[in-house]
Amino acid sequence: MADETRLREMSFARRYQELASIFRFVDDFFDAESIDRKHRAVIYLAVEELFTNMVKYHSNNDQKIVVALRHAGRELSVSLTDFDVDRFDPTSRPDVDVSLPLDARRPGGLGIHLIKVLTDRVEYEYVDRRSTTTFFKTLE
Repeated sequence: MADETRLREMSFARRYQELASIFRFVDDFFDAESIDRKHRAVIYLAVEELFTNMVKYHSNNDQKIVVALRHAGRELSVSLTDFDVDRFDPTSRPDVDVSLPLDARRPGGLGIHLIKVLTDRVEYEYVDRRSTTTFFKTLE
């Protein structure tokens, strides 16, 4: 029998203060799906990084940001969709060279780098000024 895919999504105002509500949304989904708590820290970090970037770089936009959680078998995917925005593809960012001394590094990009390292994969889609970043995590 094939694994059932379960999806939940919710819209959040473009404000940093919404992170607490987003984390409650993630917690509720984890509880409903009986997903092991050990995966929450990675999900929190990735969601916080992507959400705060959307707020920071499109602060004059009043559109809400949609967070969607999908659970299918052993895979969890999380998508953040931003509306009426210019294209910004985090998957195209070069990897950060963490072996360089701090004074030799350029600021920026470390959050996206951590998402790429801590999750299984990151995908990006841009259609009609709608930007969606999705990351995937295999659950054990």
